[in-house]
Amino acid sequence: MTLPNFMCLGAAKSGTTTLYDILRQHPDIYIPAFKEPHFFDIPENYKNGIEWYKRNYFRNANKKIIADFTPSYFFEKEAPKRIFKNLGRDMKFLVVFRNPVDRAYSHYLHSKRDDHESENFEKSLELEVSRLKKHDNQSDYLSYLRHSYVHQGLYAQMIDRYLQYFSLDNFLFIHFDDELLQERELTIKRILEFLEIDSSVLLRTDIRSNPSSQEKSKSLKKLMNKRGWWRDVIKFMIPSVQLRQIIRNRIQRINITEFK
Repeated sequence: MTLPNFMCLGAAKSGTTTLYDILRQHPDIYIPAFKEPHFFDIPENYKNGIEWYKRNYFRNANKKIIADFTPSYFFEKEAPKRIFKNLGRDMKFLVVFRNPVDRAYSHYLHSKRDDHESENFEKSLELEVSRLKKHDNQSDYLSYLRHSYVHQGLYAQMIDRYLQYFSLDNFLFIHFDDELLQERELTIKRILEFLEIDSSVLLRTDIRSNPSSQEKSKSLKKLMNKRGWWRDVIKFMIPSVQLRQIIRNRIQRINITEFK
């Protein structure tokens, strides 16, 4: 098996990075070092084909559970059909919910930190519909994700899209506040049982990943996001997509400080 048989879905800022850091400790779970391949939601990646996805992220995958932790597959309208077409009907999904209001504000802080949001929270909500019409998910997908504070909390619509292709038995739903925060060890046990792997394995669960934060250096952040010829040079020097993304993530982690 060299392609995923398990995916973790959920709106942005719903604790999926914490789950990634916990579950990747399990000896029967393979997750790429770079958490989010974004193959089934970003058109430019999907056009590269399933072999590109396998080669760049799952070349060394040899465990019972092979996972893709790209939460935004939950939001992208075409993702369920693409996943079904390429990976089949037996895929298992973990879906993480969070109070939509809390999630929206945490999402806003994340966009603000990354210099993708210049408005205050109230104004950004007023602008959301017009922004999403301007930047639809084909013409500017990343902008679509960054400003969809309310729309990423419309969970029923997203679930309905997946149930057109997959059975409800393929899904485990957990709540960020009530389960992941308040009953973490029990929740992790439920996930492992859902995956039908050893739930007695001791995993470190006292992890808090990807909290709301701000940059230490805005100049470094702008340089990392800037497009231009130098990106082609980096691609030439570091051909591996996954390695480039790992390096980028590490630089980002060094350059942020948590909000107090």
